[in-house]
Amino acid sequence: MKPTEITFQKLNHFWLDSGLLGLAVMLKEVDSSIKKNLNDKGLTLIGIESEIQKAIEKAYDLLIGRYYNTSKKKQIDDTSSYNFYYDSKEDKFVAFPKKKSVGIAELIYNKAPRPIGSSVKWQRGEKREIQINGKFIKRNRGILPPSHAHLQKMMDEFLDRNGLDVTTSGLLVDGANEIRPNVNIVAKVSDNVKGNCYLCGENSSHFEEISQTTFPFITGSSGLLNFNTMCGKPERVCWKCAFIGKFVPVNGFYIMQGDNIFAFFPYSVSFEKMLDVYNTLQDGKYEDPNLFKNFQHPLGFEKYADGYFQKTFEVTFAFLHTLYRRVLLHQKADEDVGVLNWEEMCNLAISKAPLEFVVLHAESKGKTSMGKMVWPFRDSVYFFRLMESMEKSKINIKEVMRLLIDFSQKNQENKTILRNRFCERILKKKTVLDIVEERAWDIVFPQDQKNSKPQNPSSLIDFFLKYESIIKEGKMTDEERSVAVTLGKTIGLCVSKRDNETRSKNEIERDLKRLKGDLIKLKKVRKLTDFLSEIERLEVRYDFSLGIPDGLLDGKLRDDNFREFKGYCTISAMQAYSNVRYYALKEKEGN
Repeated sequence: MKPTEITFQKLNHFWLDSGLLGLAVMLKEVDSSIKKNLNDKGLTLIGIESEIQKAIEKAYDLLIGRYYNTSKKKQIDDTSSYNFYYDSKEDKFVAFPKKKSVGIAELIYNKAPRPIGSSVKWQRGEKREIQINGKFIKRNRGILPPSHAHLQKMMDEFLDRNGLDVTTSGLLVDGANEIRPNVNIVAKVSDNVKGNCYLCGENSSHFEEISQTTFPFITGSSGLLNFNTMCGKPERVCWKCAFIGKFVPVNGFYIMQGDNIFAFFPYSVSFEKMLDVYNTLQDGKYEDPNLFKNFQHPLGFEKYADGYFQKTFEVTFAFLHTLYRRVLLHQKADEDVGVLNWEEMCNLAISKAPLEFVVLHAESKGKTSMGKMVWPFRDSVYFFRLMESMEKSKINIKEVMRLLIDFSQKNQENKTILRNRFCERILKKKTVLDIVEERAWDIVFPQDQKNSKPQNPSSLIDFFLKYESIIKEGKMTDEERSVAVTLGKTIGLCVSKRDNETRSKNEIERDLKRLKGDLIKLKKVRKLTDFLSEIERLEVRYDFSLGIPDGLLDGKLRDDNFREFKGYCTISAMQAYSNVRYYALKEKEGN
């Protein structure tokens, strides 16, 4: 027979191209005689029509078992909640756990499982009291019709032995319940063209109504209706587009937080590039027995393993940091700091074609999901190099992320509002001066000092100073920034300039409290002249020269950079103050 060619085009859409990648990956695991050509234009299958059909069906079976028809650890461990079916070939009953699609697969298809075999309706139902682990418990039982009455005794013994309950409307025969989106696979070439596909534009002889299983942000055929009667019926899609949309979970990373799902899709204009990096990126995946995520970020702490990452940009930061740590570092098991593999990074991010990560945030609304955001992140090289620079400077990213959590907030979602803004600025290469100034102040001078555990914001401030020197946003030069930082540290060290050995703990605390008031006044200054006056007042108040850096009055501090200068000065003063408070009081407590 003459070979047939079935081509799945790359459509330059992150969702459908992710599905195409998923199909290609699944087909590689299928033992078949068909030929598979992969290039930037897409995927072409060459072979006998029946063989192509079988290969695609096998690939779909693999997909269903791995991504849709899944069970969480709790569902597997709770054997009393299992369902069951009768295997007529083996003449036995088989128990199976509950199934549910989760993660990206749930976005595509969120429906109850359906029988893959046949079903025999119960003649009637009844409740019986059976003994399980020494306790008598009532269980539902089904009475089989005369056609299957010979199985009644064997079924009852099986149910009692396993402590199972009857929850179905009939006996399942030759197959369990399965979560399986319906597909129409037509692996043949036909001259009976019926129109053009709404998504890919190709001629096709087989069409389907467009639905959320093709792309979850399409509401279905009703979402494509038009009140203009001349527009005709809703648009439809060819079987290929409808089919590859089911394979999207293969390419995606995800994490679920409450009703929210955050998904990340590696994407490139080059399909070959997407294929090349697929295996590399798998090192970043993690098998969660509860299926809440498929990557494990390293930024959690203590009992908060997830680190309270619950909003789009902070979760994106955590995901990218996961790739940096698990995919791109040469790292020994006992080391916290690794060495960035530059060759691996170039191959991943820029070789052949740039790689971006499409960020998708959706919120569950019962049986459907509402899209909140789709955002392409295209600066992965910048992010990876930034993380390397921070780690070389001994800056603990985990501690930075922890310091940005506001535990004083009672509402869980409000705890990381500021951190999400911080991460957004970092990802978009914007200044974080105002955010760090606000957060550092709350850390050093918490509103509820009696019930707040003292913290040192040094990791956050060190990150800030390093980051700002890299992005160089704002009106200040490196020299001017250095002058502001030096002045701030000098002010913050005022208390330590005195002889701590001759002062009691109460005297040190009194001086710290006085300096706190001075820092508050400095922070509230709004004019350049008032700022300079406040500096002069501090010199007099503490009976020694602050050692104002050379050039402070010689063009380094101007009206156009005053607010930025004051921000650097205040932040550095708080860091120095916090260090003095910690070490001076700790030394006194030790004595």
